Amino acid sequence: MKKGLDLHLFHQAILASTDGLVIADASTADLPLIYVNPAFEKLTGYAAAEVLGHNCRFLQGGETDQLGLALIRAALENREGCVVTVRNYRKDGTPFWNELSLNPILNADGDVTHFLGKLTDVSARVAAEQKLLSRHKLLLSRKRELETLALRDGLTGLYNRRAFDEQLEREWNRARRDHTPLSLLMIDIDHFKQFNDTYGHPTGDQCLQSVAQAIRRCFARGSDLVARYGGDEFVVLASAVDRKQALQRADQLRQCVKSLAIDTRGNASPAPVTLSVGVATASTFQKGTHQDLLLAADRALYLTKRRRHHRVVDSVVATPLTSAARPRGRGIEESVLTP
Repeated sequence: MKKGLDLHLFHQAILASTDGLVIADASTADLPLIYVNPAFEKLTGYAAAEVLGHNCRFLQGGETDQLGLALIRAALENREGCVVTVRNYRKDGTPFWNELSLNPILNADGDVTHFLGKLTDVSARVAAEQKLLSRHKLLLSRKRELETLALRDGLTGLYNRRAFDEQLEREWNRARRDHTPLSLLMIDIDHFKQFNDTYGHPTGDQCLQSVAQAIRRCFARGSDLVARYGGDEFVVLASAVDRKQALQRADQLRQCVKSLAIDTRGNASPAPVTLSVGVATASTFQKGTHQDLLLAADRALYLTKRRRHHRVVDSVVATPLTSAARPRGRGIEESVLTP
């Protein structure tokens, strides 16, 4: 009597369950369903008579490559349980997110004879998670945008001094580790204050933008860092570029900028633009720091401008500094672009 009462309670409990319950026959390769409860019928829209004797993969629709399905197949093959969330489809074609809990049923000998599956509609939970994830991704995207803006110069779009300072030390350490040369170019627009006073600040801004784009074109490698250092000064950090290559590229930049035609907003002819460039290259790294490379390039730029006596120069040649001016034992070569 007690046994019958227990079976009756068990049956009533299954009927009262709000989760879909299914039992599949593990003795048959295709694992056909042998039982589904009313909650399964309500959840999926399928009547028991329609699904008994069939594998429950019909709930997958055409989405047979979901990650969760691979986990289910692995659990069935290994005769073990799993809990996964997969997208399933009702009889009318509407999708829902199904949290499937799958557990093996063993006989007295410990063999798996059946699998018990519990289906729970977690669509509301998944929608909330996806909404939260979307908001998180949006916040991350905005955070990256703000971080990028913080490292960019608003006028030219180049990296700013903060970004350059951060990258300089990293590239110095990389070059020292890899035993590759590292060149630094400091660039200054000649007579920019006079240019601004003559043509006005809007034209001056246009000049800065045009020069910035010219530098970017001349140093377009992925490993080149081009930044606005401040005012009318720019810097280029060129990794794995030796002194000779750096001087050649600096000369190409000079010629490129010389050919720029800056609209002077009503004046008869375009305004001429020329550059002064100081180049420093580190080829050995036994001593010194990244700041020594920066100081060497700054000193080279200063000497370039001093030797010109503020004259516009059409052609340049590279000449090294005297040994007295060059930092000793630091592996940094300074070069000055002079007439």
